[in-house]
Amino acid sequence: MTKTDIIDRLTRQSGLKKKEVLYIIDNFIEKIKESALKGDKIEIRGFGTFYKAEKKARKVFSPIVGKNIDVPARTTIAFRASKITEQKTKQQGA
Repeated sequence: MTKTDIIDRLTRQSGLKKKEVLYIIDNFIEKIKESALKGDKIEIRGFGTFYKAEKKARKVFSPIVGKNIDVPARTTIAFRASKITEQKTKQQGA
């Protein structure tokens, strides 16, 4: 499912205009990114938590080059599903 699919479904279900739903979705995503990168945890009860994660530098083997290459450290946004979300996922076989 893409962002466009989500916007279409929410538009049909809510009766709001597509531009209004797009505005809400874009702002929701932007607030999650801003907060997580500041170091805040964003908890959506019954769904999961978004948080800032530091990935360490490491070496990986590249089959294209045929040798080990260095991957630099980086910061990313991670997601941990809630117990409810994990249970529903397991029940549906995903």
